[in-house]
Amino acid sequence: MGKYLDLSKNNGAKRTLALIFGPATVVSVAYMDPGNFGSNISAGTEFGLALLWVVWVSGFIAMLFQYLSGKLGLASRKSILDLVLEYIGKGGIRSVARTAYFVPIIIMILATDMAEFLGIALGLYLLFGIPLDLAVLIALLDIFVLFIAVDRAKMFETLIGLLVGVIGISFIYELYIVNIDFLEVAKWSVTVSLENERQILLSTAIIGATVMPHAVLLHAYLARDKWPKGSREQMISNLKRHMKETIVYLSIASLVNASIQIMGYYAFNRNGITEAIDMDKAYYILQPLYGETASIVFGIAMLASGISSSMVSVQSGVYSVESFFGVKLKRWMLRAIVRFINMVPLLIAIKIGMRSVDILIYSQVVLSLTLPAVIIPLTIFTARKKIMGEYRNILVTNILAVISAVFILGINLFLVFSGKWELLE
Repeated sequence: MGKYLDLSKNNGAKRTLALIFGPATVVSVAYMDPGNFGSNISAGTEFGLALLWVVWVSGFIAMLFQYLSGKLGLASRKSILDLVLEYIGKGGIRSVARTAYFVPIIIMILATDMAEFLGIALGLYLLFGIPLDLAVLIALLDIFVLFIAVDRAKMFETLIGLLVGVIGISFIYELYIVNIDFLEVAKWSVTVSLENERQILLSTAIIGATVMPHAVLLHAYLARDKWPKGSREQMISNLKRHMKETIVYLSIASLVNASIQIMGYYAFNRNGITEAIDMDKAYYILQPLYGETASIVFGIAMLASGISSSMVSVQSGVYSVESFFGVKLKRWMLRAIVRFINMVPLLIAIKIGMRSVDILIYSQVVLSLTLPAVIIPLTIFTARKKIMGEYRNILVTNILAVISAVFILGINLFLVFSGKWELLE
């Protein structure tokens, strides 16, 4: 796991794929998961473009922290989790501290899987009309997909990533078809406002769906495994390519997420529908492009995004478990454990009538609340010469990282102390 195509082999097709698909490609797939659909469609439907600025700010912050994580892996040959555990140490009270730090990582893994699990179930529901509670049980089969595909993981990730990419491009193309008002979009992109608790909740969900903690954790591992330690010239070359990849792929992901919110606005809000809409009706945002087949295309999008982002989250989870426990773990095995843990609360939520869109939003809020456990140590480590050597952050990068971390902490605290979680009422 974690091995990429070997550029040293004289194979044109493999070499081309290796140049196109890198660590940033893999993590960018996570940025188009079911949680993004739920949070951005809800934001666009309920508040028009009022929260579009959150998508752009979150996209920039995600780009920054993904870059820093990959840079950490390249320079130190270690991950965020490795360095935190190394700093805490072992034995006595330190073991308690290690466990306390790992708790939000476990919560992060469970919350990520919850959205992906539900995304797969929703895809099955939309495509085949299977009742959602039954679709949840069928969605357990992706464990066996992982088991079968484990030896061809890179090919599988590439194919699914391409499929999700096609759906993403569809959203972007729809912006052209519906003839959006670019001046209106530009205006709301720079209009910063949070007017009520519901907007705070959805903003937190958008942050969690965009600055995904498991993807930030994973990037250091992937960059370390893709680019072996070499000369100073090779390191500089690798850092430059890492930066370019991160900017390109995460810019595309941000554009797709913004497109989803904009289409939510055009499909629902502008037509007088301002109440939260559930995911079984959300496919209407694709009707300008796909007409009556919109539900099928949206179902494929949910299914593909659920499966492809699962590949990313499982990889991050396995690396995290290996770092903490020091043991090797099969990807399908971790997926089985997490999926069976999530199955019961998900079925209960569905049975008591909790809407699927609310489950998706709630899972992304949890991800946002776990972000500080990842981004704070990342900001500290990449600023230290002892860890990064000559590749430590410059002053401007440190300032941007601190401002970004404070922004996320501020939104999280704003939500926690607002005293009103409308989602749970």
